[in-house]
Amino acid sequence: ALLSPPCASLSLQGALSALHRSQSPSCARLCRALIGCLAQGGSAHGESPLLTSLRDPARSRLLEAAMTVMDPQGLRELFRGHFRGHLRGVASHRVANHGLQRLLDHAPEDVVGEVLSELGPALQEPLARGHPGVVVALLGAARRLPGLQGEALRSLFQVGHAPFLGHKPRPFSALGTPLSFLSHAPL
Repeated sequence: ALLSPPCASLSLQGALSALHRSQSPSCARLCRALIGCLAQGGSAHGESPLLTSLRDPARSRLLEAAMTVMDPQGLRELFRGHFRGHLRGVASHRVANHGLQRLLDHAPEDVVGEVLSELGPALQEPLARGHPGVVVALLGAARRLPGLQGEALRSLFQVGHAPFLGHKPRPFSALGTPLSFLSHAPL
């Protein structure tokens, strides 16, 4: 009942934050209970119910709040049990990409490395769909985890050479010269 109404959802998010700040062991129990509740229910096309929750605007906020306070082992289990293999779709989804950003903000190095391996070659997809936050979160995680910086930069540089979906690259001559706008300006 507390998962649906917006005010109840906000209360749960606040409780998670307060318990985390107080370093209460109840925080981990509430996280696991919340993940358990979100994992129940129907899912589309045989996918994990947590993936369905990640795409739902109200439920995704709860899942994001849980990810911000979850311990490294919990994040590993969440990623490997529910998100691995689905990152391209998650990164390109208008709501779910925010959950991926929270995961990257807090995940341990091994999880971020797996995300980078799966998503790195396809980083142009979320960018083409207007979701640069995924790339920013991935670079933020690489900044936090120096061992992944080289691979993250390689992936980012590959994005610069890949054509964006639905966009045709314009030749340089079509762009005009850097100051061509001045030739049309009145004096």
